[in-house]
Amino acid sequence: MGSLSGGRSRRTGPGVWAQEHSRLLSLLTARLHPGDVFIDVGANEGLFTIPIAEHVGADGRVHAFEPGPDTAQELRIRASAANLLERVSVYEVALGAETGSRLLHADEEHPGDSTKRSLFIEGPVVAEVPVRAFDEMISSGEVILDRGLHAVKIDVEGAELYVLQGMERSIRLYLPRLIAVETIERHLRRAGYALPALFGFLGHLGYVVLDVSDQELMFDAVFVLP
Repeated sequence: MGSLSGGRSRRTGPGVWAQEHSRLLSLLTARLHPGDVFIDVGANEGLFTIPIAEHVGADGRVHAFEPGPDTAQELRIRASAANLLERVSVYEVALGAETGSRLLHADEEHPGDSTKRSLFIEGPVVAEVPVRAFDEMISSGEVILDRGLHAVKIDVEGAELYVLQGMERSIRLYLPRLIAVETIERHLRRAGYALPALFGFLGHLGYVVLDVSDQELMFDAVFVLP
């Protein structure tokens, strides 16, 4: 999934989003190596999944989580076309803090834009989707991290904190080098929390914000271990 900003005044044309994507992808690939494992939460059609799967190589692994049935299918099609299905696993679920199900809604003003879908807005219903905690999927054997976990990207239109809460045990165990999280304040507020809660949770896990002043991120924050 993907989105629009909250606390700061900013332009949000296609060029701005393309620049943000390029910068974030560069930060991720700089810290991922051949054979590494990447978790893409809110993978949509594979904007990060596909290039990172190519980057980590045949010995690497990408676990991509995308609840929208149509976008998950498109992601599978794109991964297949790129001959990446052996290293990309697609899970048609929304990650959260606990098991359940919720309605995935499209944005009322942009119903055709799959990047603006959210569990926390009113709009056309896309589907009722399962919600799972990542740690539970690890415990059940549905997700296997036999090669570790090296980086995480979370872009889920407000549910970022809940995703992190649901994967706390895995983060503590595997200590990924980098966690990239979308931080659009109005999206967090509609999900029932604010930016300090998100930063505080990652700080509690031992992560600090990476200084990216040389390539400013407008919609995301990147966290690393000190």
